[in-house]
Amino acid sequence: MSEFFFLGCSLLTLVILGLHSFLLKFSVFFLLIFFSLYSFNLEGGKVLVLIGVFAVLFLLGPKKEEQTEVPVLSLIIVFGIFCLISSTNWLSVYLAIELSTLCFFVLIARGSGYSAEAGLKYFVLGALSSGLFLFGCALLCGIGGNVHLAYLDLIINSKQTFSDVCPPVGYILILGALFFKLSVAPFHMWAPDVYEGAPTKIVLLLATVPKIGIFSLLITLGLPVNSLLIGVVFSLFVGALGALNQTKIKRLLAYSSIGHMGFILWGFESGSFESLQASLVYLFIYVIMTICVFSLILGFHLYKNLLIEFSGVSRFLPLFAVTLGVVFFSIAGIPPFAGFLSKWVVLLSGVLSQSYFVFLFAVFCSVIGGVYYVRIVKILFFQKNFYLLITIKALRKELHLNFKKVFLVGLCLYFILFLFMAPHLGFFFASQTIMILF
Repeated sequence: MSEFFFLGCSLLTLVILGLHSFLLKFSVFFLLIFFSLYSFNLEGGKVLVLIGVFAVLFLLGPKKEEQTEVPVLSLIIVFGIFCLISSTNWLSVYLAIELSTLCFFVLIARGSGYSAEAGLKYFVLGALSSGLFLFGCALLCGIGGNVHLAYLDLIINSKQTFSDVCPPVGYILILGALFFKLSVAPFHMWAPDVYEGAPTKIVLLLATVPKIGIFSLLITLGLPVNSLLIGVVFSLFVGALGALNQTKIKRLLAYSSIGHMGFILWGFESGSFESLQASLVYLFIYVIMTICVFSLILGFHLYKNLLIEFSGVSRFLPLFAVTLGVVFFSIAGIPPFAGFLSKWVVLLSGVLSQSYFVFLFAVFCSVIGGVYYVRIVKILFFQKNFYLLITIKALRKELHLNFKKVFLVGLCLYFILFLFMAPHLGFFFASQTIMILF
């Protein structure tokens, strides 16, 4: 608990220093110190959390609110996710989830009227999921007689006769609440609207950091696999079909993330060491690809976040178009990029666990999902400029790539291009994380 005390005191110092203009640089410096001090004690999930927060802090601009409120709230979110990964009882799990959720509500609601609408939707549906989570915890704690997570084994493996209704209902309520945080279908309704309305930098934080903590909690809990399988099938189906008719890039990426959650959840459903390792490799590559694609979108500075705004980019920004095309090919799972490696290891673990129906269904959904990624590449290279956007493109700067964005894109692109050739780093990272969590 000493690292949590150190982190809490440092966060309080950051809040006191919140009015100073150097807060962003101080935040990055603090995270570097924290990582170096506790590098030998950090679990793999916490390293992924730090990677996501580093990316957001690097992308923040010179605006006053991005130098003050956003870094402080981002570090509070880091504190909440760290507590969630290290939690051993239901009370600390609930408080950690709510701490990060309330900070996300404030970050999402900043900006335009669309942001306020997205924040309100996230807050209302998040309150509903919190109620479901508390009700499920009350049922399980009432049966087990203790709030510690280890007493789940008493409920599952004990030969005592419990109520036939309370444990399944408690599991379902908790899974529903966690599925909401992961935007797993059928609890995905908030994701497209929140992704569209929230600021793009906050969407990057929302798409990576909280999902790492929830997946770490799922590994610790080991909930029933039948309920997870329902989420896998629904997520693969919704993620594949939901994005086919989308015209805005952030809504498309929202449905894409739903499909990715289905793949990651499939490994947790199998429960073996190899399948968990495959899921964590997929999660690591998903975080890298998400950081890269959102950095490129922020650099291009879209006017209305429409796909049509990418038309003809290859004619005047060929390097940008090639980079974005490679990233989308990787997200689609086309070899020899890292996205293919992530899907391949998850599908292989599914075959080894004899889940042949889910394997065929996942391949079918991946083929359908590849259509809208290839459509974006087609817009980048083969579609002419839309005549209504010619004036807009002439009046504004086309590219807003500074050193920080180029550094992030280059680093992520390195992993996307070469991780398939030497995947040992990803598998070692995943195996160490599983052994720590178990």
